[in-house]
Amino acid sequence: MTSTTTSKKELVDFLWEWAENHGEWSKLLVDKVVTTESSLSPSDRATIFNYFLQNIKLHTGLPSLTTAKPTYTPTGKRIELTSLSDITGVNRLAKNQTLDFAPNISIIYGENGTGKTGYGRVLKSLGFSYDSNNSIFSNVFGSSEPKSALINFEANGVADTFTWDGTNRNQELESISVFNNNCVQISLSDRQLIVSPIGFHLFNIISGELKELERLLQTKIASHPTALVWAETLREGTPQQIFINGLKGTSSEEKLTELSSFSSEQEKELKDKETELNNLNRQLLQNEIQNLAAQETEINSLVTKIQTAQALLSSNNWGKLIKINGELAELQKQAKKGIKEIAESNGIEFYETREFQLFIQSAENYIKILNKPEYPNQEDLCVYCKQPLEKSAEELLRSYRKLLNDKTQESIKQLKQQKEQLINQISQVDTNLLLHQSSFGLDNDERPIQPKEITDYNKELGMLKTTFVSDRIVEGSTFDFDYNKLLEFLKNKSKAIKTKLVQKKEVLSNLAAKENELKKKIDELKDRKLLSSKQAEVKSAIANHKIVSVLNSNYNNFNTNSISRKTTEAREALVKQNFNDIFQGELKALRKSNIKIELNFVTDRGKSRVSQKIENHVLTDILSEGEQKAIALAEFLTELQLDNIEAPVIFDDPVNSLDHRIIDEVAKRLIELSKQRQVIVFTHSILLLNSFIQQSELDTNKQAGVAFAFRSVSSSFGETGIIDDVEEINSYTYYTKKLNLLLGTKPNGQSEEEVARKGYGHLRSAIEVAVEENLLKKTVKRYAKGVAFPSLLRIDGDKIDKHKGKLNDIYEKCCVSIDGHSSPRVIHTTPTIDELKIDYDEFKKLRKEFI
Repeated sequence: MTSTTTSKKELVDFLWEWAENHGEWSKLLVDKVVTTESSLSPSDRATIFNYFLQNIKLHTGLPSLTTAKPTYTPTGKRIELTSLSDITGVNRLAKNQTLDFAPNISIIYGENGTGKTGYGRVLKSLGFSYDSNNSIFSNVFGSSEPKSALINFEANGVADTFTWDGTNRNQELESISVFNNNCVQISLSDRQLIVSPIGFHLFNIISGELKELERLLQTKIASHPTALVWAETLREGTPQQIFINGLKGTSSEEKLTELSSFSSEQEKELKDKETELNNLNRQLLQNEIQNLAAQETEINSLVTKIQTAQALLSSNNWGKLIKINGELAELQKQAKKGIKEIAESNGIEFYETREFQLFIQSAENYIKILNKPEYPNQEDLCVYCKQPLEKSAEELLRSYRKLLNDKTQESIKQLKQQKEQLINQISQVDTNLLLHQSSFGLDNDERPIQPKEITDYNKELGMLKTTFVSDRIVEGSTFDFDYNKLLEFLKNKSKAIKTKLVQKKEVLSNLAAKENELKKKIDELKDRKLLSSKQAEVKSAIANHKIVSVLNSNYNNFNTNSISRKTTEAREALVKQNFNDIFQGELKALRKSNIKIELNFVTDRGKSRVSQKIENHVLTDILSEGEQKAIALAEFLTELQLDNIEAPVIFDDPVNSLDHRIIDEVAKRLIELSKQRQVIVFTHSILLLNSFIQQSELDTNKQAGVAFAFRSVSSSFGETGIIDDVEEINSYTYYTKKLNLLLGTKPNGQSEEEVARKGYGHLRSAIEVAVEENLLKKTVKRYAKGVAFPSLLRIDGDKIDKHKGKLNDIYEKCCVSIDGHSSPRVIHTTPTIDELKIDYDEFKKLRKEFI
């Protein structure tokens, strides 16, 4: 939105100071922005950019500029809303409703959920607010409809109409400002001013134009490409690649010629070097090294296996096995001898058989299971036949048990385990050594030769291993085998292979150096050849680099930091004190001048931002909800005064969390504001509504010509936003209209009693209002603050005394006739329509006495 100022020349001075430091093009920019108060057209922007290019010697042909400092005449305008109607697709707002607005101040009253905010959201979507959320939804409980509304308004007295579709905007209506509950938290945080201070929108426009000019500069840079797509194909590290990668505006064309010349002799040299490189059989050498390494590994593996055999199949273990066999035979003889003596002395046959041995051992195991260590005792039975034992059988059993529990058997078992373990170790000895690598060459069938030393080893040691494992070692024999003969043979072979491997690696290392030397030369010749065909492209790139270098060096001309600094200077001189003075006045009007708030302004890309603190504390951390609301209102009202466009101001529930004293002050302040610009208030506060009504009746406001409009919104059958005149609510005419309508309509499915009871309810309410307005002359009223003592003198006490009894009788009749009242059965009466008419007519006569 545009804005106005009373000190425009001073503001233009700041803009001009900025322009004088940036060349003639910037003066032209300031002149056009100040003149139009809007963003530049593409053609004007292109002209200014060309003057910038001419200033840095990259453009010619434009006439010289002599731009004088412009003067600034602000735009003045008054916007006034006439009506909002034909709304569809907005929340649950009812159709065919028209919300008319007074020229000064309109108050739209309704309970929560009756549609006030729906109307406010439509207006908010057209203007601006601290709260930038403009989401509007259709009735979520019904079918979705397209959003639409008809807004009638006047701009400088000229009537106009705007049809809103939910997304479109109108330039005139963008000046509408809106304050709602969501604005409080946003207002008290660090934020951008919603209204550009008087004339300061020019700084915003220039900042925006600098961004657009920067984009033109980027386009200009992009139109002078410096990248060479084929540069990636150059070989790493060649002089040509280094030169091209470091290409810039100062690169020498002489150096380019030197690096890109390519003669027939160099063509021949390139072919010769490539042939020489191909003749270097690097792969063959690498294969030989790989084979030798495998041979060395295999030989060393055989050495390890032989050393393992040497440790296991040795004279020491050979003698150990002979010793174990001898001890085992001796123990077994002793065990058999004992059994023989016992068996023969008792006439037992086949005692040497295995079955007999198992039989007596099984008997012993069974006795142990029975847990009878002293068995057999006298009178014990036989464990097998359960018959009494004779003396000789008892002694035989004791002899067997003594022999079986002797330690000889345990020793035999231990020796057998040692023997088995020793044989198992020897069985692991590898006596089938085999070469898979051609360490000793290949035979006629192209298989690796197996040396005699290895085959003899396998044969001789295999025989010894078989003798050992099969337990055929003869007593007194000795182990004699020469392991070291084969070990020395294999170690010598491994050493020879290793020596050859080292030699091959050295050859490969030298080959790599030679190969690298050839490759380096080939790469240089190939890149030279390529560059020789690209000289024209490289020269063009050098020229573009020169232009781009100049453009980049002047890139900061379009940086917004300098205009932001000028904005800060101008704001300090022209706005800060004025803002604070207005703000303090608003705080005083809202009875919050005792809160000492520190205001700080900063500039962000030409736009003014404000923050508020109390002793370095954020306001929302230390102030009550009511205090926050009052201060946010004061800031909002302050910002509106930074610009003198007279556009409507919308307040949605502005007095939430405020006490009744502040509510009255808010009402007075908004009425005062409505003398400068149209004010529209949506509220559910009956206190605020009555405060406005009382103010509207004051002679001071009537004499000032302040036009008030009081509207109400209500809901019915799931629809909201049903509009009526608020004056009729809780008024005499409101209730008598309902009563007259009831009496003049034929009952539809209702009994006479039901209709009469409803009528008496309306009559009762009309009597109460009449007492307030007619008998007591509005000296005291519900929801109104204080007592109107001047009205006290207009009360006619004699008439009240004369008629109060009859009026009380009618009121009592109403009370016992409505549904909300119960009576004892003995005095219960059923109201009738005729009685209602009589009482109503009598009441009207009584009321006329007080009008």
